[in-house]
Amino acid sequence: MIEINLLPEELRKKRSEPAFNLNIDAEKLKFLAIGGAVGILILIVITLSLGSFIMKSQINSLLAKEKNFSDRLSRVDAVNKEINVLKAKMIVLDQITNRKFLWAEKLNQLSDLVLPGIWFTHVYTDSENRLIIEGSVISKSEEAMAFVGKFMKNVKDDRQFFRDFKNIKLESVQRKNKEERDVVDFKISLYFQ
Repeated sequence: MIEINLLPEELRKKRSEPAFNLNIDAEKLKFLAIGGAVGILILIVITLSLGSFIMKSQINSLLAKEKNFSDRLSRVDAVNKEINVLKAKMIVLDQITNRKFLWAEKLNQLSDLVLPGIWFTHVYTDSENRLIIEGSVISKSEEAMAFVGKFMKNVKDDRQFFRDFKNIKLESVQRKNKEERDVVDFKISLYFQ
């Protein structure tokens, strides 16, 4: 059906033109396609860069946390080593204090066994469950080594003193000669039972 509009031009309803004109020529279409592709590529690059930046900041944060933990771990290791040293010392102290004798009596008996010309420089216990006696001997008439042997024999033969030990051993001897006198530094170990 044909419609005829007899109204004058100014009174006629005008058809509204579409806001978006779909009549695009091929040149414009190529330009829009290339622009869209470049825009999408730029968006992808920005997204990947942003992702890389976020990952780098997360890695730096994790590395800082790891360094903090490793510092703490090294401090914990140092404390654990200190605890182990203290435990070893406590074991030695327990061994010393759990003896069935009084140290005052034992040291008094030891002083009674000392021969003239012998003096002690150190008397102590160690972690190997031994009583260590270090000392020196000076002798005019007899050889100093004989004094050390005689002292060890006296210690071993004294039943009251030696009952808490299983063995006596001469660990080291160092001989010197001063002013025509024989001087011997010695170290004796008494092994506890």
